[in-house]
Amino acid sequence: MHSYIAHILQTYGYFGLFVALALEYVFVPVPGETTLTTIGILYQSKAYHLNLTLLILSTTLGAYLGSTLAYTIGRMLGRPFLERYGRYVGLTPARIDRAEHLFRRYTIPTLVVSRYIAGVRILVPYVAGINRVRLAVYLPVMLIANGLWTTTFILAGRVIERAWHHFIHHWRHDLIPAILITAAFVIAYLYFHRWLKRKTEGEPAAAEKDPTERVPPAHEEEAPAAKDQQS
Repeated sequence: MHSYIAHILQTYGYFGLFVALALEYVFVPVPGETTLTTIGILYQSKAYHLNLTLLILSTTLGAYLGSTLAYTIGRMLGRPFLERYGRYVGLTPARIDRAEHLFRRYTIPTLVVSRYIAGVRILVPYVAGINRVRLAVYLPVMLIANGLWTTTFILAGRVIERAWHHFIHHWRHDLIPAILITAAFVIAYLYFHRWLKRKTEGEPAAAEKDPTERVPPAHEEEAPAAKDQQS
């Protein structure tokens, strides 16, 4: 991934990053988090004389374009398109159902939080289009959400590169603290990702069971049968 992103930067510059982030939303296998983290690592390494503002701007606008295109496709072609072609990248009807339920219940929070959940991230814009969310709501929220997402992982890449550089030069004295800090960061991210995924997949199951639905006691079910026998 490091050499791939470096090649994009050397060949196409910031525009290449813009296109790469946009392609993720049209079923092209571009791992967004890994790409952004690698960009942050390359920036911190000082090897390519990159501008942090332009990195964040180009990736944010690329993700914004891709998510807007996905919204447009969902709005124009509807759920049949997503079910027909989404299955090639793991977007099954069950996953679409879960995303739709979560989206209808927590529209704006889902638009923001879904940026950080792989798989769900590319699905939500299509669901937003299918449900015809107003552009006055969708466009500004998605711009902010994509900006937060790209900034988070680019800065995370900077932190990783800085910690690695410090580790290489001071490993004899700081080996244990470096390992503990890295392990804590990885565990925290995995726990957060697992919690979000469980939240998104668990909501529909709870919704399918209507708490207001009353199950009649056994004696109420037997009463009509007894009346029929007496008659």
